[in-house]
Amino acid sequence: MPLGAWSGTLVLDMAWLGNEDEGVARSSDLSLLLGILGATGAAVTGVTDWSDLYDTDRRVGFLHGLLNGSILLTNIVSLIMRLTGKRKAGVYLSTAGYAVSLFSAYLGGELVFAKGIGVNHVAWEGGSDDYVAVMNAQDLAEGKLTRVDVAGIPAVLLKQGNSIYAIGATCTHMGGPLDEGTYRDGTVTCPWHGSCFRMSDGAVVNGPAVYAEPTFAVRVRNGQIELRRLDHA
Repeated sequence: MPLGAWSGTLVLDMAWLGNEDEGVARSSDLSLLLGILGATGAAVTGVTDWSDLYDTDRRVGFLHGLLNGSILLTNIVSLIMRLTGKRKAGVYLSTAGYAVSLFSAYLGGELVFAKGIGVNHVAWEGGSDDYVAVMNAQDLAEGKLTRVDVAGIPAVLLKQGNSIYAIGATCTHMGGPLDEGTYRDGTVTCPWHGSCFRMSDGAVVNGPAVYAEPTFAVRVRNGQIELRRLDHA
């Protein structure tokens, strides 16, 4: 939303510099304001995502946030200047801020597309269309989270009475190992950031995760526990 609105501001400002039309000026100010409101909301969610990062990812995220915060302040000052009779100076200031935002947007893209920050960490997992034997049924302990491999896809098993549940073992939030988490009242909690998933269907019970875990059909055949990956919940 901020980049889209501020792109509109840039176009309208260029048009205003050509004829200084009052209607174009007001439209430009409105677009600038919408970008400021959107950037304020994005800052809140950005800080939340950044708090879960480590090492290089955390440093890149810090620079991304620092630039975005500076651009937000720049555009707030630009709006004040526009409304107090210093429109041309305000236009030049927001234009400079827009140029910086392009580099900041590149860093944001690097975080998402190269480092996988804020995306579903199991979205690319495939899975067999057939049942795959993963372990002996007698070796699965009651009430213990157990990690298995389903044709290259990690899953976590839980046995409760006569029922066996299986969901993905990789946390959708930041890739934490759910099999190393804790089980309580039908849910498993990730040991990294506390995301909580329901074992029966993989649904998110508590964040910061927002994507459900993939689930598996379970059957016991010839003494072997067999799993088949289902569609995402």
